Amino acid sequence: MPVQRFDSVNASYRYAVSVTRNAGSNFHIAFRILPEPMYRAMCTIYAYMRISDDLVDDSILLNSATPTSSTGSTSLADWREMTANLQAGKVVDHPLFPALRDVLQKYPIDVNWLMRVLDGMQRDLDWTPFADFDELSHYCDQVAGMSGLCCQAIWGANLTETRELALTCGRAFQMTNILRDIHEDRSRGRCYFPQTELDHFGCLDNDWEDPDIRSNWLDLITFQVKRTESFYQEASELERHLSGPGRRMLRVMFVTYRAVLRKISQDPQLVFHQKVRVSKSRKLMILLTAPYLSILNSDHHVSAECKNRGLINTKIPSTNG
Repeated sequence: MPVQRFDSVNASYRYAVSVTRNAGSNFHIAFRILPEPMYRAMCTIYAYMRISDDLVDDSILLNSATPTSSTGSTSLADWREMTANLQAGKVVDHPLFPALRDVLQKYPIDVNWLMRVLDGMQRDLDWTPFADFDELSHYCDQVAGMSGLCCQAIWGANLTETRELALTCGRAFQMTNILRDIHEDRSRGRCYFPQTELDHFGCLDNDWEDPDIRSNWLDLITFQVKRTESFYQEASELERHLSGPGRRMLRVMFVTYRAVLRKISQDPQLVFHQKVRVSKSRKLMILLTAPYLSILNSDHHVSAECKNRGLINTKIPSTNG
């Protein structure tokens, strides 16, 4: 069944909003703090990323005409071709792309950032374990850092000043997702931690039911949490480069992700049993207060362990004494 063509840019924006709303993301409500043009642009970028991720997870509602269905029988390869056609100025027959084209014309977003996101998602399809943290960091830059650059372009950041901070923030967010999803990823036969670090901590068989191996995993998770906290500390400098609604939006996203990491830090064993989430009441409190509280040098949002910026490029502890 061919995808319905949306010739109206406004209809395309409505489609982007519906995808964002129906995804059940906490951020749809947070996006509402933005002015309408920014709100619609953020929904469009979110919808693009959501559809891309759904393609990888095989969770699209196939052959459905409802707005919650994203691309029918589209594959990730088809989606990449559509994005390349957009880059080449060709007409793309998909309901999201009129809005996406409009966003790319209004904001300094490089289409190559979207292509790099798809590179990272293709790696998820062609799964192989990460050899070391350099490989994992590159993946984080692809799937999260590029999204961060898109957001900052919409928020009006000077990307010549903020690019590296945006990538660091993306690593913080993606490493939080990896820690949050350990249990779920294990059920799919995957572990996103680098092999060098798994080997170092003695987490060789992905079996944390054994008490001895469990303690090794807890050591590994504690290490990953500390490194991720250091990314948050470094990325908090982004706040200095933003103003107005963009700064408020960053605060909400930043504090929401960091709250998940703080929950894991307080009880690392949670990751063995469930996808770690913060409570609805906590999310509501973040939405109500975070836009008005600085994330810079704030003990309310920063745990003591991450105040040493030397952890930013933390490697596994030396085995040579």
